[in-house]
Amino acid sequence: MQSSRLKNIIILILVLVNLFLLVSLFSRFSARQEARAQTTTQLTELFAANGMTLSPDAVSFQAPPAGGTLPRDTAQDRQMASLLLGAGLSYSDQGGGIWSYDSTDGAAVFRSGGSFDAAVHVGADKEAESLCRSICRQFHYEELTFQRENEHFTASAVRTFNNCPVYNCTVSFSWDEGTLSVSGTFLPDTFAAAAGEDSLSAVSALSSFLSAQRELGSVVSSITDIYSCYEVQATSAASMTLVPAWCIRTDIGLYYVNCYTGAVTHA
Repeated sequence: MQSSRLKNIIILILVLVNLFLLVSLFSRFSARQEARAQTTTQLTELFAANGMTLSPDAVSFQAPPAGGTLPRDTAQDRQMASLLLGAGLSYSDQGGGIWSYDSTDGAAVFRSGGSFDAAVHVGADKEAESLCRSICRQFHYEELTFQRENEHFTASAVRTFNNCPVYNCTVSFSWDEGTLSVSGTFLPDTFAAAAGEDSLSAVSALSSFLSAQRELGSVVSSITDIYSCYEVQATSAASMTLVPAWCIRTDIGLYYVNCYTGAVTHA
């Protein structure tokens, strides 16, 4: 009997402890949601006082992505060159971080800072379009858009990394009279995350954006969205750097806020 009573007491204590933890978690969640709602209200009022409408739904409380370095991978350069130029590919190191690739169909040059250019013979526009789509699909370029005029087309796409757009990393295509020209920035997939870097929150990024607008004389009238993205910083060194940023969508275009420096750039 005593053993049964002791067991019931232990069960009751565990139930009470779990109930206390549940109430505590709910209180923390409610407090966090209330704090976020208050922050959103203060931000919208602050922007309104400066002549801008900030959509409450645009305010994000998600953490920005991690920044880091992208060591160059010449094997991936060759993969891109092979897809562009086809079989019979030859390549050579030109020095200074420049590699050239050649085949019977065309030529390409890849540089250590990530930039590349290529020209390849592609007889039909449908074949050229298919090649553009294959490049974007395999190497993570998205939002591919085409513009056509008679027997000519141009197209462009934006590189993504870990599901975030790299706003200043693009690829451009131009097809005319059987030649497809390709140029842009090529990012390797290898990524070494940076340690100990403090990044601006979306709320802080909006504050930096507002300060920049005050200095320039505000021409923005509404902000409809803010989301995470990357900025690639490239030099002639062997590695490129991915810096987290916030993209702010306004009625006059996109603005980007560097998560490390708070610098504001207009697209």
